[in-house]
Amino acid sequence: MEVIGQVPDVRPYVEAAAVAVVPLRIARGVQNKVLEALAMGKAVVASPQALQGVRAEAGKHLLRASAPAEWVDTLHKLLDDGALRSRLGQAGRQFVQRHHDWGRCLQPFAALLGLPADNGCLPTPPE
Repeated sequence: MEVIGQVPDVRPYVEAAAVAVVPLRIARGVQNKVLEALAMGKAVVASPQALQGVRAEAGKHLLRASAPAEWVDTLHKLLDDGALRSRLGQAGRQFVQRHHDWGRCLQPFAALLGLPADNGCLPTPPE
């Protein structure tokens, strides 16, 4: 494990990681750290607090851990099972694409701005 301080771009570090670990004790709003890792197709283990504001499902899109022993067991399970890491990474990326795509998130503003929903600025979200 390597702990890195502030960096100008997190993507190279997330890309190099086998697993993204988000053990936040205090969290408010949507947790971009979780969404960034999911968007990059990484398997994520997050605390319940880190999952607040993110509608991803534990066990389907990522894994959740609370107690220290649960963190250890969950991380060992992920690090020992490449297929599980891959499955969670793919499911997490699909979740972000489906629920956090800028086009989809900005779609409600098209009407407020007087723009047609298919104006080219705001892609129509896939069904």
